[in-house]
Amino acid sequence: MRWLWSVVGAVLVGVAVGLYFLYSTTEIERTLNRGEWVHILFVGQDAARDGGPEADAIALLGISPELEGPVPYFFLSFPPNLLCYHGGEWRPLKDLYRAGDPTDLISAVEALAGVQVDRYVVVDFADFQELVDALGGIEIVVEKNLSYVDQSQDLVIDIPAGKQKLDGKRALQYVRYREGGDEYGRMQRQQKFLFALAEKLRGKGLGAARTLLKLLLRKDGGVYSDIDFLEALYLARRLWDVPLEKRLFGLVPARATSAGLKPDFVGLRKILTGWAEEKRFYTRDEIVLVVLNGSGERFLARRTGVWLEGRGFRVAREGWADRRDYSQTVLVALTDDARKRELVLEVLKLRAPSVKVVPAAEFSGTLPEPMPEGVDFVVILGKGFRLGG
Repeated sequence: MRWLWSVVGAVLVGVAVGLYFLYSTTEIERTLNRGEWVHILFVGQDAARDGGPEADAIALLGISPELEGPVPYFFLSFPPNLLCYHGGEWRPLKDLYRAGDPTDLISAVEALAGVQVDRYVVVDFADFQELVDALGGIEIVVEKNLSYVDQSQDLVIDIPAGKQKLDGKRALQYVRYREGGDEYGRMQRQQKFLFALAEKLRGKGLGAARTLLKLLLRKDGGVYSDIDFLEALYLARRLWDVPLEKRLFGLVPARATSAGLKPDFVGLRKILTGWAEEKRFYTRDEIVLVVLNGSGERFLARRTGVWLEGRGFRVAREGWADRRDYSQTVLVALTDDARKRELVLEVLKLRAPSVKVVPAAEFSGTLPEPMPEGVDFVVILGKGFRLGG
């Protein structure tokens, strides 16, 4: 009978271990341990013109079960006025949100992105302001003067260009600013600010993150979420040492129609598939360049900018380099994306005898400030670069 008691004992131990791991871990942790992605919907809630709540910022965070891989996470922003087919009609995403109830919005995002949303976080902009103040403000380079007045919302924005430290109030103005309906410019600023906020938070240490989570998830706060404190703390610990990479921050592509802004499903699928398969495929219009004349030849930067735009690239600025005696063309990389670099080089080498690639951190010269938003490379035209022939 001894063998029977041994078997029973082993079974009981196995059950006990199984129950321990089942109930001592969160559902998010178990999902990641099964090798599945976790997706969290973030909503920035603001007051609409009628006084009710409005989804003024919408984004999806995807967390990979393989944090050591090239795509440990992604952060994808959705234009709030993006049209989605819901309930038999095309409706803006922001119209699907109800105070404290993102159910319809979650369904629409799941349909657009083709993923399951596991959790949601709704942050009232007042709590966003409180978070920034709790961190002591955020340093950021404002790309241009931001000025806007809306008396109906009692909103005045006046932030000058240049490097500065934004407190909670001005940070909220920065992420809310929208010029002439430019939703994509605003989403880029929001991502840029979140990137800077994450870096500041890391500098404070994990203990500060724990304190801030308690602050944000308190019962009387403006944060509504189905993530509890233990899950939030687990995710903070899991992602704490994962490098921040701008290439993993993206915007949902869309096209303007007579009915409004409709999703570019092909472009969106390309982005999401690229992240999921840990590869990234680009077309030239996704690459943003600054073109500078370092050769001294008159109008070379302008003519080259037109030439590059004619080949599909987006040129954000043209002008003179910090000096006019570059012996060869230099490609200053503000991104480490190899595929983007290959696409630019294969075109530049058609007109340059040689091209030197230098990471921005190792470039000994001076680059324009402030740098236009979203720039991938600075092309400094050197001796021997010719457009003719």
